[in-house]
Order: sequence, then structure tokens, then C-alpha cells
Amino acid sequence: MSACDMEELAASKNRFQRISKPLHELKPSYDVIVIGSGYGGGVAASRLSRAGKSVCMLERGKEILPGDYPATLPKALDQLQIDSVEGKVGSSTGLYNLHMGRDQFVMVGCGLGGTSLINANVSLEATEDVFQNDNWPEKFRDNSSTLLKEAYVRARDMLKPNVYPDSYPPLAKFDAHKKSAESMGQEENFKKTPINVTFETPASGVNHVGVPQVACNNCGDCCSGCNVGAKNTTLMNYLPDAFNHGTDIFCEIHVEYIEKTEGDKWLVHYTLAHTGQEKFKAPTMTITADIVMLAAGTIGSNEIMLRTKEKGLSTSDMVGRRFSGNGDILGFGYNCDDKINGIGYGIHDPKGLEPVGPCITSVIDMRHEPDNMVIEEGSVPGCIGKPFAGLMATANRLIGENTEGGLQDVAQKIFRQTFFRPPYQGAANHTQTYLIMSHDDGRGVLKLKNNRLDIDWPGVGKQENFYTGNENMKKCTAALKGNYVKNPMWTKIVGKDVISVHPLGGCCMATNATNGVVDHKGRVFSGKTGENVHKGLYICDGSIIPTSLAVNPLLTITACAERACVLLAEDYGLKIDYTLPSATKRPHYVPKVGIEFTETMRGEVSDVRSSSKLDIQFTLTVRSDDLDTMLNTPEHKAHMNGTVTCPVIDPQPLSVVNGEFQLFVQVPSPPNTRHMVYAMPMYTKSGKAYYLYGYKTVQDHPNLLRIWHDTSTLDVKIYEGDSTKGREAYKGTMHIRLTDFAKQMTTMRVLNAKNEKERLMALAKFGINFAGVLWNSYGGIFAPRDVYDPNLPPRKKRPLAKCVPVPELHYFNTKDQVTLRLTRYQSGKKGPVMLVHGLGVSSEIFSTDLVDVNMVEYLCANKYDVWLLDFRVSILLPAADQQSTGDQVAEYDYPAAVAKIREVTKAPSVQAVVHCWGAATFFMSLLRGLEGIRSVVASQVATHAVMKLVTNVKSGLRLPKLLSAVGFKYLTTYVDTNEGLAGRIVDKGLAVYAMAEAQGQCNSPVCHRITFNYASLYRHAQLDQRLHENLHELFAEANITAFEHLAMICRKGQLVSADGKDVYMPHIENLNLPIMFISGHQNECYLPESTKKTYDMLVNTFGQELYKRVELDNYGHIDCIFGTQAHKDVFPDIVKRLDETALVSTESG
Repeated sequence: MSACDMEELAASKNRFQRISKPLHELKPSYDVIVIGSGYGGGVAASRLSRAGKSVCMLERGKEILPGDYPATLPKALDQLQIDSVEGKVGSSTGLYNLHMGRDQFVMVGCGLGGTSLINANVSLEATEDVFQNDNWPEKFRDNSSTLLKEAYVRARDMLKPNVYPDSYPPLAKFDAHKKSAESMGQEENFKKTPINVTFETPASGVNHVGVPQVACNNCGDCCSGCNVGAKNTTLMNYLPDAFNHGTDIFCEIHVEYIEKTEGDKWLVHYTLAHTGQEKFKAPTMTITADIVMLAAGTIGSNEIMLRTKEKGLSTSDMVGRRFSGNGDILGFGYNCDDKINGIGYGIHDPKGLEPVGPCITSVIDMRHEPDNMVIEEGSVPGCIGKPFAGLMATANRLIGENTEGGLQDVAQKIFRQTFFRPPYQGAANHTQTYLIMSHDDGRGVLKLKNNRLDIDWPGVGKQENFYTGNENMKKCTAALKGNYVKNPMWTKIVGKDVISVHPLGGCCMATNATNGVVDHKGRVFSGKTGENVHKGLYICDGSIIPTSLAVNPLLTITACAERACVLLAEDYGLKIDYTLPSATKRPHYVPKVGIEFTETMRGEVSDVRSSSKLDIQFTLTVRSDDLDTMLNTPEHKAHMNGTVTCPVIDPQPLSVVNGEFQLFVQVPSPPNTRHMVYAMPMYTKSGKAYYLYGYKTVQDHPNLLRIWHDTSTLDVKIYEGDSTKGREAYKGTMHIRLTDFAKQMTTMRVLNAKNEKERLMALAKFGINFAGVLWNSYGGIFAPRDVYDPNLPPRKKRPLAKCVPVPELHYFNTKDQVTLRLTRYQSGKKGPVMLVHGLGVSSEIFSTDLVDVNMVEYLCANKYDVWLLDFRVSILLPAADQQSTGDQVAEYDYPAAVAKIREVTKAPSVQAVVHCWGAATFFMSLLRGLEGIRSVVASQVATHAVMKLVTNVKSGLRLPKLLSAVGFKYLTTYVDTNEGLAGRIVDKGLAVYAMAEAQGQCNSPVCHRITFNYASLYRHAQLDQRLHENLHELFAEANITAFEHLAMICRKGQLVSADGKDVYMPHIENLNLPIMFISGHQNECYLPESTKKTYDMLVNTFGQELYKRVELDNYGHIDCIFGTQAHKDVFPDIVKRLDETALVSTESG
């Protein structure tokens, strides 16, 4: 991205203000609660707040402002969450939410604005014949030409759709789609699509609801989230309008179900995202309202309604039924003769790139034709451009259909695919993306399984519309002389699975409960039959649409919600003021660095009128939205939300809303005493209020053993009413269990940190202030450690040196059918040289970006054709999950790898640089007759193993065999922030072991585990700090069988088979070739005598001419490979030796 664009992006971040509020401002009760913030939720909040109601909106995702949407692949992957009946992968607040059913997949958005954040924002009305379908209630059909038409007008007034302007640059994908329409005889049905995009910056700089917007820049990244602020999502119109009129908006709140109270109010049960409350199995929290507008999107609303029905609410048995994917069909015209420019810019500098345009700008509208569908072109977000190009190339090879078979055309396709770099050149840049909306049979079923939503729709992809749609997309592609690639999911192999981005139905409107879930007003039916409804419970999103629409549904969903609000207002005697423009005088929340943790305490309280003791327990999330203020003011205030379970007060949990926590408040007496204060209003389901006031007493005391007691004991009093002014009803004492405290420490989370440094600084500030001696001293196991946090975005990697070419991946199978991988960097014609890694690592030890110059970069700079082998123990391969011996590696892996390299390069022989277990097994292979090897550089070990005493003890005790016998299949070095208490205790013990092994003192459990599994593998002084902090990227699991074989070799002192037989050393005649041995002088794993023994044996047998040995001062074991100075101290010797036997490759081209 250019400097200019970076400045524009930074400016866009500063233009926009948040409309969501901090959690502590949530009230216990509102007139209206709106669940969800997409089109239906946005309409409901805007209109009902305009009608004068107090409105609260609950959104499960985050508020993401323009400028903060993912623009790179790692950031996009970090925002991906995948749901299935088996569980969830990814963050529960990830922007891109994929739901995996057995035949139907669904992609929706998760964030403030719902799916509007990531859709193409096409605003087309459904045709009149759709609304005359009998699936719609008669009362809806009767006024579709009046009330619904008025609702469509209101929707457009807010969403502001526009067609792509003639004054804007022409778009290649638009022109190509027009060409397709003409070829199909559909030129009259080809038109521009109205899209909710701003093409002219407002004169005042703000839009009709006071939000800054700018004109579209044609970047094409609409569906990964608009970072410009030109896309008219609900975050640009309905939601700020609701905020302007008083709606309180809260994010990262997950609604579980809805309950009706005895007083005809509604209780919304919810949990807080990422707080760790689920670790304590805490009850749900609740807030109440007179009216609930359920608008969590088709998937979300169905899940909530299914759970609500399961919890006992009387309603229709049609919940979850008549689900539709809107007949969505995806396909691609790959490698067309016409340039498409269909990949968004992402972070790339648009200079030199042609305009992509908004995601969808044109449609072939065939809804009045027998096929009854629309065909739209689209763009692919730039953040996934490269993987998209690779996926398309692979899919084309497997399922692509050539629509124009001439030899010249085929030659052009091969040329584009071979000689241009994707995604902005070549085949990918000539790929048209198609999306069809049609009519499916709407017979999908949504149900709960393991308390998770399951999409059940056997054979959905075998309906006629999917075949017709694919034929039409193939015709579109033929006009462009491309290869048609159907959705790879929609194949016989996969089972004709389909994906929808427009889920509809499941809570369908109908005339009665026998046929649907809501009536024409969106009111939920109160029984299994009949027309009676629950007063105050509405659904107003895509889930109520009773049929597929064969067009983008957003405008119809919005209009149906507008219609429902008009009817609700009539029923409640409300008046909605639709006046525009709107603005606000309300202050906007400005996030600051804060901190959050969740705590569970248990104990007993007694009624002050009697001596009987009763159980009490709470789970509270303590949250400070401004850490500096909390720590630096005398009150040290934070806020609390959660639940209290105390059956003597109420059989059901009480909800804590906006409680107050004070950290170490100085009290006047006794001297040197501080209190940790807990003060919180609690509400029963019926709305009755109680107030809990408690404190922990922390005093200066010479006995450090009191620290735990003081900080884990809470004296409490409970009052009737919402303050301490009420009658004191109960008092008692609560405690933290050690196991709960361990869980509590894992819930500690820094809020709103801009980067990792700021996060760690905030955590350190809080740790010092909160726990003092406890934090740094208690048991040692809770002290700060250098541990990988899997919840953080992937770190940004540096690009390899310019001399390193784009790698080629070569997968191949061994004779025993294990899939291995070779990665080729062809920088020159010297070699080819194969690099082989050790045990519990991968080939990335040679190519890691965590050193300034790695071995691949050094060899490429010296014009070598470099091949990295990942053999069966590589942590990058699925094969690493299997048990294996060195014998298998020697017999199968190296012969297959060498054969593959020779086949590709046409070289008669290969050079090899081999390390550790890779070296030992490679010499096994040489001794058993491996052919095609020209020379070898062996790092640390070859045919003999001389070990340190502690390693010999572990081998002599047969530790790997013992671990295998008790069920260990692998030894792993991996550890992250999710590690439990037991693991921390183990890591503390291993830290002591690592010190004894001269590893040097550090706080990395990964480092300590490496030492335990192998020995001290490196000198800390030789490692770059970046590498030490990211050892988890390079080391992981190693199978126990390999360790057993290694232990056998250690005990024998030389290469033997896994069962201890001397099958290798009798064949040393096979080592009569140039070999150089490298050993670190401080190698604590294989002592330097290991390579010296092999060197002496070969020199005594064959003479000195072929052999050389180097012993490196101040180096250990693997730091010879990735030490920070290895490119100066080690690699020159390796290259000098390789140059002596280098052979220019004979590979053509």
C-alpha cells in the first residue's frame, strides 16, 4: 500500500466514532431489546427509538470501524470462525462466520452491522409474483402493493442505493458480464445493480445520519469489509440513526434464549464473549424488556428460538423448518480471454492496477424467464487473492471445463497460467466470479444438536435449479472463452454440497402456527396451532421470509422490518418520526486500554434473623475500560457483571448489572490496611433488587503465608433493595478455591491494546498493582512467562531476501504410501542440494525469517538450486502423527526424495546437508545402499553417538520405552496460554532441569521442554530474541517410537536398527564419497566426539582426501543451523565444501 493510501487509511480510522457503549452502562431493564444489528435489527432499533422507546441493542460481534477490516490473509484468517455440530473453530466474535451443515453451508457476518459488513450490498426488490406465493400469509399478500411498497421506499431512503456511475472508470468485469449476456441472448435483461455504495462524497462530509462517508475508490474489497467508508452498511445508516435517537448499543454479548416472565415481560438470557465465564460453568445473565425484537439473522434467530422453545416457551413446532438458501449458486469463469480485474486491492498499492469496482455492479435478470434466476458478477477480496488464485488453478485442473477448445486458445491459457504471477496478472486476473440467486424448495431443517445449530438438508444440491444455474454460468464463461469451474463443493466427490450467503426462513411467517412461527406482523405464535401470539415478542429478519426470493434479499428483509415496525407502532399507539437528516448530541465512547478478568467465589451466608447457613456462589467479570484511571485514582474503580447463585434468596440465579469493584482502597483504620471492595446490585427474574457489599482485607503483615488468605477471603453483607440503605438480610464469608484461581488467571485479558507491547505493558501494570508479592512469588507458577498466545493474530513475517525465488512445492509418495514434501528454491544451477531437518522440527529451520540470514537465503545468494525435504517426522506433515522408526525413514523416505529431485532437475546426483536425526537416518540410508548422492555435509552426528551423562541415563533407563508403556505417543515442546495449572507446574520443574543442563535461564516453557526432550540444543547467546520468543513455530511433537529408536542408538553408541541389530555398520564401503562433518564445540546433545569417531573411522579406512571435519567454538547443536551469526560462522564452510563438488544442473529451461 502506498504512503498516500496509508495516510488515507489512518485518516479514515480517525473520522469514525464508535456508537457502541461500554458494558457497565448496560441497564437491568428497557422498553425494547433488539437482538442483532443487521438489516432487521437496525430498522427495529431506529424506528422504535424514534417512537420514544428506551431501546437496547445486543450484538454478539465487535464494532469494527472502516480502516480496521482485514486487508491481509493472516488478519482475515484471524477473523474466521467456523461452526458445526462438532464445535467451534476460531473466535466467537470473528467477522466471517461459516456454518457447516451436512449438505448446506452458510456464510454470514458477525459484527455491529451483521452481514451487511461483508455482503455485496445489492438492493433489488423481489418480483411481485414472489409475494403472491401461497407461502406468504394472506394479510401480507393483501397489502404487498401498498404497505410493503411504502416500506421499500423507506428502506431506500436509509440505505441510499446507487448504480455504478457513468462518470466512474469502466470496469472490465462489468464489460465481460455484458458480453456474456449478449452471447446468451439476454442483453435486454442485463442491467446495472443498485448497490448501497456512496459514489460521491457528501458536500458536508457526513451523510443523512451524521456519519462521515467518502466516495468509493473501486478497490473491490467490499466483502472483506470496506476500509474506505463508502459502503452503506447498517453501521452507516440505521444503527447510527438509532444511536442518535437514544438506543444503547452493546457488543460482544451472546444471547442464549428468551424467557417469558409472570408479569408479561421478557427476560433475555445472555453471556459475555471472551470473558472466561464458561470456564466456571456460570449461569446466564439476564435483562428484561416489554418488547423483544429478535433480529439475530436467519441462523442466529433460529438458534435462539430453538433454544427458547427447548427451555419451555410455548410456540409453533415449525421453528427451524422451511429453511432456504435462496437458491444461491457459486461458479467461476477461469482464465478467460477477457481481462476481468476481479481481485480486490487488499494492502497492495493500487498504482499500476486497473479499477476493480464494487463487488457486484451488474446482473443478468432472468426472473421473468423460465429459469427464474439472476446472475451477477463479483469480485474477490484482495486479502484472499493469492490463495484464491491457487485454489482456482487446482480446481481447474481437477474439475475445470474448457468452453472453447481451439489449440490457440489452449496455448493462450497455458501461457497466462504459467508466465504471469497471480493474482493481478495471468489466469487469476482473467477469472470472472459468478453468483446466482434462484428458487430452491425451502425444505431445509435447522435443529439443535449438542446445543449447537445443525443444518439438515439432504440432497439440497441435487435440485434442478443448481443444474440449470451451473449451465447458465457455463454459457457466461463460454462467451469469454474461459474454463468453467463449478463451486468445488458442488461435485459428486463431495456430495453436491452447496453454500449460501443469503439464508432465509426457519421462523417463517404464516397465517397460523401450524404453518409457521410468526404472523404477518412478525409476532411469535404462542402455541402449536391457531393464530394467538405472544405479546411483545417479535422476529424481524431474514428468518421470517417464507420462500426463496431469487434475488439478493437485503432490501426485502429491510422492507419487511420497516413494515413490521409500522404495524407494531399502530398496535402500541406509537408514532414514528421519519424526519431526516438526523444527528446526535450524545457523547461517543472512546476506548482506552483496559483490563478484564473473571472470578468465581463460593461460601456461606446466614439469615441475620437466624443462625442457619446457606450456600452462595458468584461468577463475576471485572472490567476496567480505562486501566490508567483505575490504577492511578484513589478509588481504583472497575465494573462488574455476572451472576449470583443463592437459593435462599431465589431458586434462580440473580443477575449483576453494573456492579462496582475497587482495587486496594486505603481505609482509615486500622493503619496500613486496604480493602478490595465488591458492591453490586442483583436482580431476580421478577425484577426484585438486592445489594451485595463485601470486601477483602489486605494488611501489611510479616507472615507471607497470609497473602493467599487475605486476597481470597471476602466478607459479605446482602441488603434488600438496590443499595446499602435497605434492610440487611444476610451476611457471611466467601472464598476463592485454588483451582478457581488458576482458571481466573487464564481469563486475564487486556482490552483495546494497539499492539503486543502495549498489551504486555498493561498486563504488567495490573499484575504489579493487583497481586504484588502474590503475582511474582506465589508458587512461581503464576509469574509471567514467555508463552505463545494462540488468540493473537499471526505475527507479521519478513519477506525472504530478493535472491530467494518463489518456492515450488512437490508432494510425492514413498513406497509405503507416506506423503512427503519437497520445497524448491531454484536460484541457480549449482547443486541440486537437499537440506534435511531433525526430529520434532521441520524444514523451516533452514528457511525461518526469525534470523537475519537463513541457510536458504545464503545458498540462494550463492546460486544453488535448493531443495528442502520434509520427511515423515516433519511437524508440517500429517505423517508426523504416525509412529515411525529411523529404519522406515532410511528405507523409504530418502530414496523417494532423491529420485524426485533427480527426476525434476535431470541431475545425475544430489548434494545433501543433513542435520541431527535427519543426519543419522540419512547415513542409515547411505549404508543400506542409497544411490544418487554426490556429497554430504553432516551436522552434529553421522554413524556414531557419544552422549552426555544425563542423556545416557535417560537412554539407559529406557525413558522413551517407559513413557510409551504408560500411554505417551508423542513428546511435544508446544505450550500456549491455554495451558492448565498442572502443565504450569510441570513447566516449573522443567525450568529447574533446564538450568541444571546449562541451558541458561529464561521464562520460555517451550525452551525448557526442548531441553527435556532432547538435551541442551543451543547456546542462548547464539539465538536472536525473535527466534527464542517464537520457538513454538519451529518445534512441536515427535513420535515416541522415533525416540525409542534414538535411545537404542544412544545405548549402542552407533547406528543400529530399531530392534538393536547391527545392520548398518558392516557396510561402511557405501560411505566412500566426499563428506564434511560439523559439530558445535558446546553441543550438549551429541558430544563433538560423535562426528570425530565417524571421521576417524572413515579416514582410517579410505584415507583423508574425501573427508573434512569442523568443530565450531561457542556453538551447541541446532544453533549451527539457525544461530544469529551462523551465516558468518557456519554457512561459509558449508558452501565452500559444496562448491568443491557442485555440478551445474542439466535441467532444461
